[in-house]
Amino acid sequence: MDSEHSRLSQIQSIASILSAIAIPIVLAVVGYAVQQSIATDGIKKDYVSIAMGILKDAGNAQDPDLKKWAVAVVAKYSPVPFSDSATKGLENVQYIQPRVPPLPEIARQDDVGSICAPSCSGALSVKMQGWAQSFADNRGKDSDLNALKSAFDESLDMNLKVTKALDAARTSGNACAAIYDVIQKE
Repeated sequence: MDSEHSRLSQIQSIASILSAIAIPIVLAVVGYAVQQSIATDGIKKDYVSIAMGILKDAGNAQDPDLKKWAVAVVAKYSPVPFSDSATKGLENVQYIQPRVPPLPEIARQDDVGSICAPSCSGALSVKMQGWAQSFADNRGKDSDLNALKSAFDESLDMNLKVTKALDAARTSGNACAAIYDVIQKE
């Protein structure tokens, strides 16, 4: 029994030593396999992104062999296999760039520069204040001046309304031209 106990104790000691050595080795091997799998999946994802970019931006100018390569990459890493007709369709797709004609000059707003700084209605308001001050300084010097001032005030009010409308048209026109220019660049 002593011999059996001693033998069992030796086997237990050897098993403990082997397990102490084997566990880190097994963990290292499994960890390496997991890291390799993650790295491979990342590379596959990058290749699929490149292939999708080629297919998306291919157009008619793209090399047919490059389009075939892109289709093959997407087909290889797709969880659902492509049919033969889908593969041929992707290889033969032709993209036609839409043509946006240039915006006619008549549709663009004239640059009014500093005349309307910061806006046409703002510039006219500043002018109106200057004229009003001038009339105030000359008040009572001539009776005809009051009639002229009244007519002038009505004219300024009407001009203010017109300039507000022009500001709105100018803003919308500039916005349309800017949007049009962005669309044409794409």
